[in-house]
Amino acid sequence: MTTGPGFESGRALRAAQGGDDWVERVRAASDIAEVIGETVPLRRVGRNFMGRCPFHEEKTPSFSVNVERQFYHCFSCNVGGDVFKFVQEREKVGFLEAVELLSRRAGIPVPERRAGERGRRAPLLEALEAAANAYEQWLGDPGIGAAARAYLEQRGIPRETQREFRLGLAPAGWENLVQRLRGKFSEDVLVEARLVGRREGARTLFDWFRDRLMVPLIAPGGSVLGFGARAFGDEQPKYLNSPESAVYHKGLFLFAAEQARKFVRPDGEMVVVEGYFDAIAMHQAGVRNTVATSGTALTADHARSLHRLARGVALTYDGDAAGQTAMLRSLGVLLAEGLDVVVVDLPAGDDPDSLVRRAGADGWSRVRDSAYDAVEFIHRHVLRTSTGGDPRERALHVVVRLLAGLADPIRHRLLVERASQVFGLSEGVIERAARAARLGAKANPTGPPASEAVRAQRRVEGTVERQLLSGLLHVPDLLEEARGAIAPEHFSEGMARALAEYWWEHGVLLPEGEGEAAALARELAAAGGEELDQHAIVRGAIRRLRIRHLQRQRRVRESELSTAREQELKDRLNREIQAIARELFELSQ
Repeated sequence: MTTGPGFESGRALRAAQGGDDWVERVRAASDIAEVIGETVPLRRVGRNFMGRCPFHEEKTPSFSVNVERQFYHCFSCNVGGDVFKFVQEREKVGFLEAVELLSRRAGIPVPERRAGERGRRAPLLEALEAAANAYEQWLGDPGIGAAARAYLEQRGIPRETQREFRLGLAPAGWENLVQRLRGKFSEDVLVEARLVGRREGARTLFDWFRDRLMVPLIAPGGSVLGFGARAFGDEQPKYLNSPESAVYHKGLFLFAAEQARKFVRPDGEMVVVEGYFDAIAMHQAGVRNTVATSGTALTADHARSLHRLARGVALTYDGDAAGQTAMLRSLGVLLAEGLDVVVVDLPAGDDPDSLVRRAGADGWSRVRDSAYDAVEFIHRHVLRTSTGGDPRERALHVVVRLLAGLADPIRHRLLVERASQVFGLSEGVIERAARAARLGAKANPTGPPASEAVRAQRRVEGTVERQLLSGLLHVPDLLEEARGAIAPEHFSEGMARALAEYWWEHGVLLPEGEGEAAALARELAAAGGEELDQHAIVRGAIRRLRIRHLQRQRRVRESELSTAREQELKDRLNREIQAIARELFELSQ
């Protein structure tokens, strides 16, 4: 942030002025104390005004507003600037948008600011605004909009929320909007804005959106950039969205940012969902710091926009396979931008809309409090969706690719430490794997070190598991002791897990057939071992497997603790971690 009255750049000022004194007229009409005083309680102290800084938490006022020189400065966090800079930071918009907001506040017409692209943008924005007004009016019409309003009410979106998000209705019929806007805008503008289309081989126009619920795509500052149009029935496509244009770029746009920016602090967290109605439902439930990517993949530009608004992101996509995969893709983009990221793992079949409609803000808080950090989510997701091979190895490769894309050394280090905890591998092994991934395969012709480390760990774990199962063949009377300490799902090797599941249910018997359990049982029976102290071997294996399970449980609790927000949950997790630590200590004696 600017820290003195040097204010806006000359380039931005010249671009905004466009040959007239519009910016200076807006500045003269916008007394800085009046503008800031609308949102910050100020008290006169000598020649200046003082108040609590709106850009950081403080108890003692250190935010000074100098009316004589028309600038503000915080003596604690050193932010400062002129009235335009204040609006930029408060509303989280660019310089030109800040001037426009103050221009409208002062009742000063907003002129055309640039030739070329700006000259192309202005008529598009005006046409889109006129269309949004028309759609809003049709939704509010007692007859035309009745069915659409009933549909929205059924989805838990009352009239107040409909108005806040400027929801509208494109009525059935081919020329409703054409007739409304004809004569006000050129045909070329309406076609370029994709509000209307031209019939092939003819000059007649038709409405592009028909019999659809209209969701305007509103930029911070209030400009309508396009529309998302949802079908009411089974018509395909379900969503019909405005194409990219001189004003709308889907890789830059975040739906509901106009609302959410007012409810998130720079050091706070933005909730990111996929769809328009997910975001609307979250706002309706009181989770106002929510934006949506509007059904497109999250981009680096999205991440930069999010970073301007907040420090952290709670990634909250649908609980189905597609949503989980989309979150996996988005993690690298967000982490590379330097954002703190947690993943809110919704129950299968749920989306944010259905969750908050069913369970409200409390339901959201519960799933948010159990969110995973990036490494833990990757580990769980790959294990859960594994269809072959070693899922831990694949999960570690995903984490290594994330590490390779991180430029921030502190964030990189924290992620390495977390990966070491989750995967049970040394930080050195993970660091070498990340270095190899950055340099490319040629730098490591013998194969990724992480892969070999996982395989070595798997061999060790498999050896302990097989020792236990082999011993139980000889001393089946210890099966109950094994059952009380560990469960089949605690086994890492597939064949060992299959045989443990069979024995835990049926007792120590040789399974019939050709499955994994039967094959391993025959192999262990043929290996002998009668001359060994099998009681000692089994009890030692039970102890080691129990320790391994407890260590994994501790890592899970520590992960949950790192993302927990409610003090009650933090206290419970700390108690569970302490109980696990006590049991581990007893087992180590």
